[in-house]
Amino acid sequence: MALPESLHLVYHETEPYPRKIPLEDVYTRIEFPGVRRDRPFVYLNMVQTLDGQAVLHGTAYTIGTDVDHHLLRQLRVHADAVLCGAGTLRKDDVIITTHPPLQERRRQRGQSPNPMAVVVTSTCKFDPAVFKKKFFTRTNFEKVIATTRRAKPKDIEKVKRAGVDVAVVRADRSGEVHIPSLMRWLSARGVQRLLCEGGPTLNVALARHGAVDELFLTTALRLGGEPDEPRIFAEPVTDRPLALVSEFRFEHEHEVKELYLRFRFPRQA
Repeated sequence: MALPESLHLVYHETEPYPRKIPLEDVYTRIEFPGVRRDRPFVYLNMVQTLDGQAVLHGTAYTIGTDVDHHLLRQLRVHADAVLCGAGTLRKDDVIITTHPPLQERRRQRGQSPNPMAVVVTSTCKFDPAVFKKKFFTRTNFEKVIATTRRAKPKDIEKVKRAGVDVAVVRADRSGEVHIPSLMRWLSARGVQRLLCEGGPTLNVALARHGAVDELFLTTALRLGGEPDEPRIFAEPVTDRPLALVSEFRFEHEHEVKELYLRFRFPRQA
């Protein structure tokens, strides 16, 4: 199916609705709040089935339509870096690129054409097959593995030999990457806006440290029916309601195909 020319804006907290919005304008002119002092502004982008699965048949990529994939790249235009968990790299891949016209917009703002890709892992240990993935082989975006002192020197060296920088930050009590330390490291690297593309375990860690500002959620109108697959958050993170900022719909031949919601995340009490 070809990409639609527009999406239907169902609701927006500050803009007139309902109305049609050209697809190329959806999410590309977002005005995020000002830069924080203690960490980057963090926004999540996730996709789920109608019954809440964040993974379908072992991967997240096949849940959404091509419109979802298109919007994913439009959200990247605002980010200085894109954060992913090592599980995402191992199961799928991490390829942080965006559309050529948006790359040109980034260049005009003095940014690199694509955001920096940051993969979080406590051990920095990867099977040989992972090193063949595009995260390691592509050269059109900057790449960093963020890990802890639990990582063995030989595993760090393997990653460096594959052409990827390694940042060693503090571990938390469970041995995972300490989120506040990671946020400080990213801020020191000049990252002001950070897009997180999951997975569910990393989302939990960020939320529990108060390091989530907004959530962009695509809901595909299909059922997964796999009760053991993770949701967009692998564990509870808040019982407070999220504030809806906007809702778009992909409509085709008088049918709704997909929903796109933007939420403001509740502040920690």
